[in-house]
Amino acid sequence: MLFRTIEMPARTYPSFGRCIFCGKSEDLTDEHVVPEALTGIGEMKIALGSCRKHNNEANERYEQPALRNDFLPVRRMLSLKRKRRGKKTTSARISGFASNPHEIDLLTADPSEFDRSLDPFDAPPIFTFVMHPPPGLLIGEERAEGSPSIRIGILHLGKPTPSNAEGTHALRSPGVLGAPEMMVAKMAFCFAVAERGLDFERYTDLRDLLMGRRSDVFNFVGTPVVEEKLANRHLHAFYFRKREAFETVIVHLFASFGGPMYEVVLEPR
Repeated sequence: MLFRTIEMPARTYPSFGRCIFCGKSEDLTDEHVVPEALTGIGEMKIALGSCRKHNNEANERYEQPALRNDFLPVRRMLSLKRKRRGKKTTSARISGFASNPHEIDLLTADPSEFDRSLDPFDAPPIFTFVMHPPPGLLIGEERAEGSPSIRIGILHLGKPTPSNAEGTHALRSPGVLGAPEMMVAKMAFCFAVAERGLDFERYTDLRDLLMGRRSDVFNFVGTPVVEEKLANRHLHAFYFRKREAFETVIVHLFASFGGPMYEVVLEPR
């Protein structure tokens, strides 16, 4: 049974007095475990958890590209808040919408077929996302060159199709390969630090990935190596796991809607 809620546990973790990425204690700002733009009711954050330099770098390198592309349709259809501006995203319109009586292949269709824009309320109630194989580190495969294969997952958001809809609906939205996975890696890292404390001897490889010192995100992020059946009481959820030689975090996005699960490698055990 799905609860289809946008609520999540509200928790503010105490400050460590320094940036969880570089260790500096100057010019600190709150670090959100779940990005504000993916937050519904309630939020998880580390008070004064990161310096503005690294917070801004992460935002520019992969968070904003993912939020403005891969996650834009679901943010708008669920009316998730942007807390800094105190507004919801319901006024914005979604582009790349097609309505016709024929089946449309989202991967091969001509872009000209998606030439309409519409309000989120009128959008097809689906969110498409990319599914990768398990993290390379967990299955002993080098993924420095990227993911060898992908699948497209479809999440139904539980909204009724508008009564004035005509024909078959399809939604095409842009994606930035690697950006959502980097954002998920950061969420897992922040959750692990918030729950287990700040120790710069831990999670060093994952920290290097997030700080741009390496670029092999698919060695760290992918679908869970073991099929999981998890609770769906909240919008997003996190779980620690032990996988033979590694510790990992399961990041379950849009859990209350049956959304995608990612497994993120923290460090060797």
